[in-house]
Amino acid sequence: MLYFMGIDAGTSGVKVIIIDEAGKICGMGYHECDVITPRPGWAEQSPLTWWEACDIAVQQAVANSGCGMEVAGIGFSGQMQGTAFLDKNLEPVDNCIIWLDQRAGKEVEEINALLPDNEAFDITANGCLNSFWAPKILWLKKNLPESYERVHKVVFAKDYIRYRMTGEIATEVSDASLSFLMNVPERKWADEVFQKLSIPKEIAPERLLESQDVAGYLKKDIAERWGMKEGIPVVAGGGDQPAGGVGTGIVRNGVIGATIGTSGVVFVCTDKPLIDKEGRAFMTMAHSLPDKWCSLGLILTAGGAFKWVRDTLFADKKAACEAAGMDVYDTMTELAAQSSPGSEGLTFLPYLNGEKTPISDHNARGTFFGLSLRHGMPELCRSVMEGVTFAMRDTIEICRDFDLQITEVRANGGGAKSALWRQMQADIYNEQVVTMNLEEGPAAGGAIMAAVGAGHFASIQEACDTLLKKTSTTEPIAENVKIYNDYYQTYKSLYPALKDNFKKQADIVEKYL
Repeated sequence: MLYFMGIDAGTSGVKVIIIDEAGKICGMGYHECDVITPRPGWAEQSPLTWWEACDIAVQQAVANSGCGMEVAGIGFSGQMQGTAFLDKNLEPVDNCIIWLDQRAGKEVEEINALLPDNEAFDITANGCLNSFWAPKILWLKKNLPESYERVHKVVFAKDYIRYRMTGEIATEVSDASLSFLMNVPERKWADEVFQKLSIPKEIAPERLLESQDVAGYLKKDIAERWGMKEGIPVVAGGGDQPAGGVGTGIVRNGVIGATIGTSGVVFVCTDKPLIDKEGRAFMTMAHSLPDKWCSLGLILTAGGAFKWVRDTLFADKKAACEAAGMDVYDTMTELAAQSSPGSEGLTFLPYLNGEKTPISDHNARGTFFGLSLRHGMPELCRSVMEGVTFAMRDTIEICRDFDLQITEVRANGGGAKSALWRQMQADIYNEQVVTMNLEEGPAAGGAIMAAVGAGHFASIQEACDTLLKKTSTTEPIAENVKIYNDYYQTYKSLYPALKDNFKKQADIVEKYL
């Protein structure tokens, strides 16, 4: 029996799974990573903590599986858009500016002046966002010139971990698609963009691979530490969303993925790049399959908003639940189920740290609208779940604008584990929602890519067809669809009404920092 390891370098932590050649998960490991927020709107992590978390999680997974020496390949998923700067010794230069960070807004304006959207879309397939590599590199150059002078290479999260395992620096096309430095239709670095923005191309990894390509081989000292074989292939892997698309079988047209993790993502596979020129932050990239592209809408705080509720309103209950062997999230969901669809008019905007799709506004903030004396904890919990799902629907509507035919929505992440949240998604999207047997989508995608890179399957499609099976199906309830359609109109109207006030409030906050 052969086994394959998938490593997901996520924002909240590093998760590792080991699957057998039939797709059964045989071992798992996980270790948390903290997010550092030095200023409002800023978000950083130390690459060293990624490696420490990976080391612990791999050892857990190997110990749990008992088959470390039979692992035939390792693949990756990783949080996207993080900008990890390395010096000439390939040591981190300061913390990584992660995807959640909002600091580079002025640099986006400068980039737009140098490379207008009509020109940029033809090359990068995207409008420039402040989470991409290019504006963050320019921010560092302008604000921390001494650190910038030390930069030798820039890599994504999974690329740094893979370097520590193999000694090889490389990246791949799915992650690089959201650097604003890659020609997405042609799947190569965009020389003209580097030149126009005065960013030296040498700081990007020279090796720009496909996700299933072998990027290096496990070093002897790491293999011995982990109880694995030296020299097994380590594939390039993919950004967490394309990798999650592989892990849930979003590898053909018509099937859409909806992931509610720390962030929320609606993900679609296409035969050619979809280019949205409406300024809605609908991001397009090379998929983790060599002949496919994909697009996504990103909700910055999805499960993260529910976690905020847990940490602020249920802090006293969290420890008690853990002591009793319970999950406080289950308590919150049970409360939410006591309220009715629409939360009796309580609507939540989940913009706790700005928002991406479709408003792309770093000043936007979380808002409860319609709060009354009748509302209690059930409505507060349910309205947060509904607000997140309304935000996800915004991207579903963009997909419909492109006339994409949706046959089903495959749910993933924490939102897929809750029957209530699955029903809520089915009702708000008015689509069939299904779950798959490999629940750990991004990590599973990494393991599937490892199996392809190691030669066990001829293609990612073949691997997905063999390993993935549906485990649940949730149909929309007609009456709930009608109710949610009405409340969605309220949700849609709130941001335009509050946009100017969000900006004014942000200016006041900045004034008194």
